[in-house]
Amino acid sequence: MHPDPGDSLSVDQMRWSTAPVSAPDTATSAAIAEAHALLDRATDAYMALVNLLEDGEHRVVVVASTAQGELTECQELTVIGDAVVIDESESLRVTVTVAAAMVACSTGSVVVRTSAPNGVESARGWVVRNGWLRPLSESRIRQAYTVDAETGAPMDPPPGLEFRQAERVPRPEADGSGESTGRTAPPDNRPPNRRD
Repeated sequence: MHPDPGDSLSVDQMRWSTAPVSAPDTATSAAIAEAHALLDRATDAYMALVNLLEDGEHRVVVVASTAQGELTECQELTVIGDAVVIDESESLRVTVTVAAAMVACSTGSVVVRTSAPNGVESARGWVVRNGWLRPLSESRIRQAYTVDAETGAPMDPPPGLEFRQAERVPRPEADGSGESTGRTAPPDNRPPNRRD
């Protein structure tokens, strides 16, 4: 029976009853767990990278090439001693882009351009491979800056910019139990000869 529109309804009468929540199926649960693990791994990689940065102004550019297209995010941050001045929303977007590059069949790269307190400008980079950030050599990052990606034509490097060998980005340490102290990574389902 429908209430008369002229009747005033109490708050309790206007509440919607919630639909019963069904448990997600196994495939959905596995997909959710894998997505969370992937974001956790990207967060670990991002935080480990930030911890490598020395004092100065840094511009971080992340590119992910996925089946759905290319994503590019960047952020600027400042390191002063143990303090990092950072925009959290930019950090989140950069981390999500790193995660997108970690998805199977995707590729990605991270470039950091640094302005040191002594005025030296430098650039270094990492490629996303096998679910982690792998350092690029000085010659590879120089090539990225001096060869047009679309035409392959040589370009002049930016004046005064030094190219540096990137540091190894450490993975989270394992504690004595054999478990990683970082976040959980998705299972590595690749054949043994295709792993790191």
